[in-house]
Amino acid sequence: MSEPTVVAVVTIVLIVLPLLWALSGWFSRRSSRAMLRGVGLALIPVGLVLTGLMRLLVRAIRLVVDWFAGTVMTTTIWIGIIVIAVGLVTWFVSGIMSPVDRETGRQRRQDHAARKQARGDSQTKGPRSTKTPDHNPTGNNAPTTGAAPSQGASKAQQTPTDAPVATSGPASSPKPTISTADKDEDAELEEILRKRGIE
Repeated sequence: MSEPTVVAVVTIVLIVLPLLWALSGWFSRRSSRAMLRGVGLALIPVGLVLTGLMRLLVRAIRLVVDWFAGTVMTTTIWIGIIVIAVGLVTWFVSGIMSPVDRETGRQRRQDHAARKQARGDSQTKGPRSTKTPDHNPTGNNAPTTGAAPSQGASKAQQTPTDAPVATSGPASSPKPTISTADKDEDAELEEILRKRGIE
């Protein structure tokens, strides 16, 4: 098969397939988006033929076929082919998946930030909520709550002995206090009586 024939066949195939896809999208879903995409893909081969790039594309395809025919397949080459196939399948699968609009993406970012903040808050509150056990310096394993009543009982036993004991004898009367002025007056009176011979 000559090169111009191969170019014509490839061009027809690349034009017909996008048009069929556009028509199926229009009749099944009445989607103008699918129609426009199919028409746009069908116009690309026409432009490649007019510019002569379609011939270069056909030559590249022939070179790839000749490379496969004349190359001994090794393990490394097969691994490379598998990687290319996986990449193409991943790309097609991602195209089939429903796209995410801006509102959904913003909501997902907000949910992710909220979960991250909640996780950080739980990690910061965790060490604070843990309480260290009370250290008993006496080495006893008994709880401290049991020691409180015993201490209170010992205090209750000590309170009657600590109170002052009242004496049964008569209360001692307070001694009268004599000021210095009264003492001076008494001394003067005694001196006057002594001078007059009255003792």
